[in-house]
Amino acid sequence: MRRLPIYLTASLLLGGAATGRAQGGRVTFSGTVRDAQTGEKLLGAAVYVAGGQLGTTTNAAGFYSLTLPAQDSVRLLASYLGYQRASRTLPGRATAAYAFALTPDNQLGEVQVTGSQDAPLERRVEMSTVQIPIAQLRQLPALLGEPDVLRAFQLMPGVQAGREGSGALYVRGGSPDQNLTLLDDVPIYYVSHIGGFLSVFDANAISDVRLIKGGFPARYGGRLSSVLDVRLKEGNHQKLSGNAGVGVLATHFSLEGPLKNGKTTFLVSARRGNLDLFTRAASSLSSKGNSVVGYSFYDASIKISHQLTAKDQLFAAVYLGGDRLFITQKPQTIAIPQGNLRYQSASDLRYGNALASLRWNRQLTPQLFGSLTLAGTRFRYENGQTYHAQDSSPAATRSEDSEAGFSSGVMDGQLKADFDYYPSPVHHFRFGATAIHHVFTPGVNFFTTRTSTAAADTTFGSQRVAAQEVAVYGEDEIRFNARLSANLGLRAVRYFVDGQSFGSVQPRALVTYLVGEHTAVKASYASMQQYLHLLSNNGAGLPTDLWVPATRRVAPQRAQQLALGVAHSIPAWGLEVSVEAFQKSLRDLIEFREGATFYNSSQDWQDKVVTGGQGRVRGLEFLVQKKTGRFTGWVGYTLAQNERQFDQLNQSNWYPYKYDRRHDASVVLIYALRPRITLSATWVYGTGNALTLAEGNYNVVEQSYGQGLRSNVAPDRYFYREAEIYGTKNSYRMRAYHRLDIGATFTKPVRHGERIWRLGAYNAYGRHNPYYLYYSTDSKGQKQLYQLSLFTVMPAISYERSF
Repeated sequence: MRRLPIYLTASLLLGGAATGRAQGGRVTFSGTVRDAQTGEKLLGAAVYVAGGQLGTTTNAAGFYSLTLPAQDSVRLLASYLGYQRASRTLPGRATAAYAFALTPDNQLGEVQVTGSQDAPLERRVEMSTVQIPIAQLRQLPALLGEPDVLRAFQLMPGVQAGREGSGALYVRGGSPDQNLTLLDDVPIYYVSHIGGFLSVFDANAISDVRLIKGGFPARYGGRLSSVLDVRLKEGNHQKLSGNAGVGVLATHFSLEGPLKNGKTTFLVSARRGNLDLFTRAASSLSSKGNSVVGYSFYDASIKISHQLTAKDQLFAAVYLGGDRLFITQKPQTIAIPQGNLRYQSASDLRYGNALASLRWNRQLTPQLFGSLTLAGTRFRYENGQTYHAQDSSPAATRSEDSEAGFSSGVMDGQLKADFDYYPSPVHHFRFGATAIHHVFTPGVNFFTTRTSTAAADTTFGSQRVAAQEVAVYGEDEIRFNARLSANLGLRAVRYFVDGQSFGSVQPRALVTYLVGEHTAVKASYASMQQYLHLLSNNGAGLPTDLWVPATRRVAPQRAQQLALGVAHSIPAWGLEVSVEAFQKSLRDLIEFREGATFYNSSQDWQDKVVTGGQGRVRGLEFLVQKKTGRFTGWVGYTLAQNERQFDQLNQSNWYPYKYDRRHDASVVLIYALRPRITLSATWVYGTGNALTLAEGNYNVVEQSYGQGLRSNVAPDRYFYREAEIYGTKNSYRMRAYHRLDIGATFTKPVRHGERIWRLGAYNAYGRHNPYYLYYSTDSKGQKQLYQLSLFTVMPAISYERSF
């Protein structure tokens, strides 16, 4: 007997049931919710019956389905954050399809960020979820004038940056590797440019982005702390349009539009960093022409959407991004005892992501929607140094050419199927399966050298490790009655590596209870497991980190999170207030052993780590948002404690995590001064980062050895090196961090589009925030503790032109 394709099987099982219900006096309304201007589909839009409690929300493809008892007519309404509400009256005795087109609120001439609060509150069965409209994100003050997705989320409670200038997300006490970052439903590993100062996501290419901090639905898995779900635009269905801009930080360009009879659309977006234009000239000038330092980055996205039939749509997407930091030293000549030495050196660091995906969406029945995705993603890191030396004296016969490097990375191939089934207004089933093939390269060192008398060529380090991950999930968003709703789900995973397998069953539950018309009490529980680790070697912000797999010797990470919250809306004032308390426990964490490094060692990475670590995080989050009117924004505050414990570290005692932050606050203000002039300001405050400082020192006698051709030190020369004594881990604190950013956006209609100027300042009152602390001696020879600050006042300016 031949096996039926997965779509056909699901259609027969679930579609048949749907048909039976329709014949029993029920009708189904289905379709999509789109942006009226561009045709872009809207994820998470509310579709509901006027005057009642029956409704649903659109899935990731903008699709909705609502099955109701047959009646003479039905008035449906649709609403979405940042758009005007729309309604439609339809005949109520026959199954019908209808597509809503919502108009953005920015057509009203002022900033009005309204949303699904028009819909019954209890239907929004979600918790610990943050969504910032792209239009609002682009109005926030930006570092050097470049709007950034991750920086906007750092202004929300429960999320912090970690370090000055960093774009990384530390969510509810987790580390950046514990965030599942999805670009069009495909994982992406490293999400920052410029050592963490800017994310890889170009705001001009994004249609929707949301961050889930807890209450994780079962359809998400593989990480412990959060889900950042980023969706690329499909492309304008109505006309050819685009955007181009230039600022201090980057130059960008995007173009989108229809290709063929409105059935095919495309998006092309590209961005390039401008910093190398300054660093090349500045480094050459400061070194008097002896060296050149360059830094550049780029990212590019291409997406094509094609409507095969009224029920079938194909998508193809490609993302490429990379960073390069290089230092080139011009040839130098110095005097040595044997004559003259001419030498030259260079270093080159490159890292970046590549992603490609092909997705097929199909509406199998009016109640069943399916999606099939084939994708590949890769992260690579390469760091190399070269050195050339030549004895330039008349009788010279000595020379040296050497090259050293380090590389690491991870590559995935993925096949996944996801289904949405809407049997009735009180049930929304989601189910699916995912298979991933991982290939890890934890770290390979190579070294080659050739001299006039000898040669060496060596490669050592951790080699490739392959692993497989298979997961199935099911969840039901269910409404028990007019007040009680829930999302109940289960995710089962099997992971295979080195002949060993790990399995886990991860229950998820989110319950919402409506108290009155505008207040909801919510509670959630999530069990998570993560089958890869990130070994961080320093705090410089560059990706000198190793992605390593769970193995026989290194168990997968595990976490459990409980959360309880209250949300209250005040429609007359356009306010929403929420309070959430959470507790998270982490297990089987790993860290480098004290003094261990992944560079210049043939030792396996598994021998350099301590395992079995624990973490405990607890916190209380407050958020007040104003979503309507000319004046919008929010105030957020987090009170939290974040600790770690390893049997092999800190004498087995618990210690504060590096980014433990007791108090964390943010204020965001956006004011539409005039229809085309918007002013904005953000202020942040946070307890200083925890760190370990030396509490004493002593001298160690060491012997000096020769250093190749440049050495003129006798081999029997001895000297004293200072060694430091450390106490309890992370027992000291940096100074508190606070900063004010201001910005202004000026928009003006021009022929065939708009022009936009953005002006602002980062750290407007010039606070010297600590980047790191170090010991040094003062003018009297006394050892003192000094602070390095990265940024003071940084003005920002950028220009954009849309068409």
